[in-house]
Amino acid sequence: MAAEIQVSANGDTVWVHSAVDGSTIGRFSSRFGLDVHRTASQQMEGAAQCLHCTHYKPTHEDWLLFCALMLEHHQITVDPALITIGTAGAETAPT
Repeated sequence: MAAEIQVSANGDTVWVHSAVDGSTIGRFSSRFGLDVHRTASQQMEGAAQCLHCTHYKPTHEDWLLFCALMLEHHQITVDPALITIGTAGAETAPT
């Protein structure tokens, strides 16, 4: 099973689900910040949940950090062009 990456219909949130156990291991919200977590399996073995979490309106640099952290911690490539963060918030990238 490959990791699953979902984008909200309005393009302001991205979720990343683990190929290991299907748990949500990443969330980027253009309004609420970012969460990079360990898998549910790792947490059940006693590991802490958060690897990197913020609770503020993110910038474009935060989006790039989220993409980098997903690769670093989970070997999942999240395309930085998937969404763009502008002055009006996130929008889906043009196709």
